[in-house]
Amino acid sequence: MKLLPAILQSSLGFDPTGDRAWTHSSLTRSGCAFCSAKFVSCVPNTLGSKANDNLLSGITICDSSDYMTTKKLLLLALGSLVWGGLTVRAGEFPDSWTWDDKPEYRAAHAALEGKPMPAFHVSDWINGGITARGIKGKVVVVDFYATWCGPCMRAIPHNNELLKKYKDQGLVVLGVCTSSNGQEYFEANAQEHGIQYPAARDPELKSEKAWAVCYYPTYAIIDRKGIVRIVGLYPGHVEEVVKKLLAEPAP
Repeated sequence: MKLLPAILQSSLGFDPTGDRAWTHSSLTRSGCAFCSAKFVSCVPNTLGSKANDNLLSGITICDSSDYMTTKKLLLLALGSLVWGGLTVRAGEFPDSWTWDDKPEYRAAHAALEGKPMPAFHVSDWINGGITARGIKGKVVVVDFYATWCGPCMRAIPHNNELLKKYKDQGLVVLGVCTSSNGQEYFEANAQEHGIQYPAARDPELKSEKAWAVCYYPTYAIIDRKGIVRIVGLYPGHVEEVVKKLLAEPAP
């Protein structure tokens, strides 16, 4: 199994493979806090160097230590400005607010942030489902979870409360039941744990791959313009981000 956004594989040529077995202790930051499960490393952390190479290609400093053409100075300044802007966007929220304790996780998620959200390839909706028209102009919280994941189940009541508190301000909460194990219990699990928001299964793991899900739960938040603002958020910081995005004007 590969956990890799298709856009990264096609544009940057990454093709990481191989399963890793993680043994988790209570409240670890990789995967479930109560059981062992197989996860896969995401994109290698070469994104920064490639982006830097692309930005600085064509910018040449003169051999002379005391001479540089105006054109080259302008190019260098422009490159620095663009690179600085990218850094600000990638650091909109602190990395410490995410579960991304490995550089490759953060690199994969940062590649999604600031861009239109990937498509969802899901089925078997409960609680009404969603449509593109239904989420237009809304802030969307997406919870990628597994039925066997203890922390995922404990997060469900908080998701319900979040929706109840901010629904009238334009919040949508969406659950995506993924993982290669446990999806057969999706409906029974949702009923047992009282999911009150739209949720669906990810039977072919296409959504998991498109969103670079490396652990459960993986929270992603989309703004009113349909732009992914953060992926991999700690459940405890979801409401902070939601309030910030709800305060932004609708398109």
